[in-house]
Amino acid sequence: MKSCIQSTSITHNNKNHTHSIICDYENGEKICSMCGIVIKDKINDAELETAVYKNTNNTNTALPYSLTLYDQGISTVIADSYRYNANESINKKTHHKMEFLNKIVSYSNEKRNLKIAIDVLNRLKDKLSLTYACIEEAFSYYKKALDSGLIKGRSIKEMMIACIYITCKKINLPRTLPELSKIVNGNEIFAARCYRLLSREFKITFVPSDPAMFLHKIASESQISEITAHKALDKLISVRKNEKFVGKDSLSVAAAVLYTVCKKEKEKVSQSRIAQSANINIITLRKRLLDIKDIELDQ
Repeated sequence: MKSCIQSTSITHNNKNHTHSIICDYENGEKICSMCGIVIKDKINDAELETAVYKNTNNTNTALPYSLTLYDQGISTVIADSYRYNANESINKKTHHKMEFLNKIVSYSNEKRNLKIAIDVLNRLKDKLSLTYACIEEAFSYYKKALDSGLIKGRSIKEMMIACIYITCKKINLPRTLPELSKIVNGNEIFAARCYRLLSREFKITFVPSDPAMFLHKIASESQISEITAHKALDKLISVRKNEKFVGKDSLSVAAAVLYTVCKKEKEKVSQSRIAQSANINIITLRKRLLDIKDIELDQ
């Protein structure tokens, strides 16, 4: 805490009381170190330049720079003060002309594309509670695709979903393409095509996701008890590196292990419920259950 100790004598209620004043510039207060009374508040640091507080017109009050602004906050707009004088009247023709010029200056095809992409990105950010670092990285992938000409002829929404999915995989966030597509009413098949295109063009490679990342999410959506979920996690850790699970979907492996443990613990849950929570096909779940049975027989 930045402070400055002073001494002064103050008369209060007809009694002389000597205060030992501490000036706390972080909180903007003058406090007595003897009795703790706040003598003065809202003070400024004397070491700072007083011109900062007086000449506020010269200070920078612009928004912080962010990649998620389609124009980075620096687009040109024709202000009202430059359109006409306050004492002069303006006709409809001049008014429409100024609005048309303002639209040309402020927008282009590329900026309009980026604005739509940011709207989709903000919807995904609010639903998934993504950090600003995550959405900025996803937006940087989209801008690279736009500069490379990969967006031409493809849907902006599905391309943005693919960029978010790449970022989620990079930071090990358990999100799937069907889940992202459902939030913004996108097409899962087209989003998967865009994901494969971006991975191929930008040479993005990922290690397969750990099934343990999805287990608690499936358990919570299926309303399975926490004890069963912990036992399923222990079993999953012991079998996840088996040869039979190489190249298999992490969601299906986690769902199969969870269903196996639920049967052992006699917790009532159906295969369709587990498959729906994991967003996989019930036939895929049954195939993974057969793989688990084979592993248990080998052991």
